[in-house]
Amino acid sequence: MRQVEVERKFEIGADAPIPSLEGLAKLGSSREHRMRAVYVDTRDLVLARHRITLRRREGGSDEGWHLKLPLADGARLEVHAPLVGGPGCMRVPEDLRAEVVGALEQAWTGGAEWALLPAAVLTTVRVETDLLRADGGLVDDVLAQLCDDTVGAQPAALTWRELEVELVADNAEGQVLLAAIVEAFADQGVTVSDSPSKLARALGDRPARAARGEVPSLDGPATEVLHAYLAEQVAGIIGREEEVRVDAADAVHKTRVATRRLRSALRSFDRLVDREVTDPLREEVRWLAAALGEPRDAEVMRDLIQGLLDDLSPEQLVGPVRVRVETELERRHAEAHARLVQVMDSERYLALTDRLMELLADPPWREAARSRAGDVLPTMVASAIKRASAQWRAAQTSVGEEQLHLLHETRKRAKAVRYAAEALAPSFGEEVAQAAQTWEQVTESLGGLQDAVVASRWIADLAASAQAAGEPTFTYGVIVGEESVTGQVAVTESEAALRAALAHPWP
Repeated sequence: MRQVEVERKFEIGADAPIPSLEGLAKLGSSREHRMRAVYVDTRDLVLARHRITLRRREGGSDEGWHLKLPLADGARLEVHAPLVGGPGCMRVPEDLRAEVVGALEQAWTGGAEWALLPAAVLTTVRVETDLLRADGGLVDDVLAQLCDDTVGAQPAALTWRELEVELVADNAEGQVLLAAIVEAFADQGVTVSDSPSKLARALGDRPARAARGEVPSLDGPATEVLHAYLAEQVAGIIGREEEVRVDAADAVHKTRVATRRLRSALRSFDRLVDREVTDPLREEVRWLAAALGEPRDAEVMRDLIQGLLDDLSPEQLVGPVRVRVETELERRHAEAHARLVQVMDSERYLALTDRLMELLADPPWREAARSRAGDVLPTMVASAIKRASAQWRAAQTSVGEEQLHLLHETRKRAKAVRYAAEALAPSFGEEVAQAAQTWEQVTESLGGLQDAVVASRWIADLAASAQAAGEPTFTYGVIVGEESVTGQVAVTESEAALRAALAHPWP
């Protein structure tokens, strides 16, 4: 449904009486509504900066999705879509998304940066009263509606009261009434609001700060730093869905990394969130990460093993090894990607995306999360460093398969440090960014070891298939030996990288 919205908002005190409309309109029936509206935007609030509003409202007489587009005369074109139930209910309807893309024209490029995520949540208690002709027309001859709204906004933690008069139909009679109401209210000390919308009031200067590229301050609450990081990861998951489905270059890998970063953040900073909410969510994100991991691992192994073959001399390439590697690993990748698409078509996946949206709309912060970011966040990264160091010490005193397992666990804990430091770096500056880079070296070196271990297993499977087909297996033995050497080098490099990371001062 499309309609032109013509309304005026007025400032009014929390306990002030509603101004008189005597002689202008007759008061009709009244209704009370309790509404919750989730406003969505890009992470840098491009819609708000273009005066575009997109919300999902529950409750009220016009419950549904509402898109408001600015018109030249100051009015707004309002496009409605109904709410849907069940998994996927938080997803922006495709027709409204298309309207947004069209309104932004050349600015819209798509991808993770343009993922539509919760930007603000407004809860409103509304007393809605019909305004009829003052001379008494038909009972249902409603010219406008007067709304007395008490509003609460998150994450700004604001509350206010405002009046809103909206025309039922944009005609000459309605325009005359609206102008008369504005004048009558002003005479009684109730003026038109300076804020063009509830959302604009809730966002404050956030759109301007986003346009300037400002990041949350370490002097502000930890919630702002963490919310920005969580939003980045959720955007990395939801914003790449189309690319993942068509297996666009690097899309699966980047989405998988976003799932890892999200899970890691909810673990590293778990003292600041309600774990009864976040722990089950982490498990669901883990489920998605596993589905993403299958095609990604096949892709990595294909490139790695083909690279090993490229480094061999012609004499070392015995039998149809290249054909088998390419055919077998392409098949594994294609089958794994097909399973991933099935996962993304499932109700479980749709339910997960709803929960990710709600994580941003209504974050389960504990009171400690509202403390100064510079005071609480660095200590939690320091705790993650201690966990990584302890795991490394355990690995050093073990051998064989146990050591490989503990080194893999060390890598996961080192990644937690790296991701946590990267979450803080935009607000905390160059020193933390450099610390994140030193821990990235640890994860990369230990990642080389893990790749060598996994590649050896994949090569063994390929060799078994070749042997069953009566093909020579000599070449497979050669590249397994190469990966064994690579693994040993990675252990040495990781030790040096970890010592350097532990020696790097942490704020």
